[in-house]
Amino acid sequence: MFDLFKKKNKKKEELVENIVQEFASDEVKLVEEKESPFALYLLFSKQFVLRKDEVERRIKGINNDIVTVGTVADFDGKDALYFYAEINEHRFKLIGIETPIPDEIASYTINCSYGNEIELRKMKEHSYHVIAFYEGKCTDKNKVFNAYSKLAYGLLEHGLLGMANPYSWNCIIPSLIKGMVEDESAKILATMPAMMVWRNFIKMPYKDGVWFVTKGNNLYDIYEYAYFGVFEDSNEVYEIFESIFNYVYDTKSAILSGHTMQIDKDVYLRFREVYELENDLQGEGIGTLVIEKIRSNEINMIN
Repeated sequence: MFDLFKKKNKKKEELVENIVQEFASDEVKLVEEKESPFALYLLFSKQFVLRKDEVERRIKGINNDIVTVGTVADFDGKDALYFYAEINEHRFKLIGIETPIPDEIASYTINCSYGNEIELRKMKEHSYHVIAFYEGKCTDKNKVFNAYSKLAYGLLEHGLLGMANPYSWNCIIPSLIKGMVEDESAKILATMPAMMVWRNFIKMPYKDGVWFVTKGNNLYDIYEYAYFGVFEDSNEVYEIFESIFNYVYDTKSAILSGHTMQIDKDVYLRFREVYELENDLQGEGIGTLVIEKIRSNEINMIN
């Protein structure tokens, strides 16, 4: 599928082709199904040669983690890039692809990202990417994403332009990756379900208004939330989404279609099923609930 490598001999050529076919197949699954294997995308301006000792040193320097980085079949980037990284109990399998990420994935990751305009532009101009498959057994997404942030930090000096998360429609810019390791005030973002980091707040213009919707809640077994309003509602809707997510995340409560809820002293809400734009609003896994404001006397009244 991809013309990736300058091949030195027939045996190596066959091995490279087998690897490419394996990972290209997995990438198609990620585009079409967004199912396992779980993977994020590391974006680069060009192909590079892996300096594994440097990557190990950078990651170990975060908090003395046990780190091992090694190539598979000696593919360090000269002919092909195929390597693994182990950070404590977490293991990643990675392969470099000498093309940008597929347009479909770019449309809902890079194009939906927040951050420094210069870094966002550089991400859009990337020409090389590495698929980082998670092969560890940990099911705690906070721990898994923390390991991903360390992996990305280890590759910053290799020209990393960003890390794309197709599950949350987002990309993390290099300055944030660096901040989550080096900045005391930002470190907590690497270990919690932070909005604009591991989850995202999307605005979709529609008719005379805008659909606001979360992406990435499903990674924590929580419904995505959607609300129809106008752009001026952005801050309020963001706060509503976060209030509901944090309540469900902290209490493990079940909020379903037809339920009502009060947040703050004068905000009353009802939850219902998605009724339009299902391809865009409907979340992966358990799905999406549409939020509507109601009057105080409608609390606990189910339509």
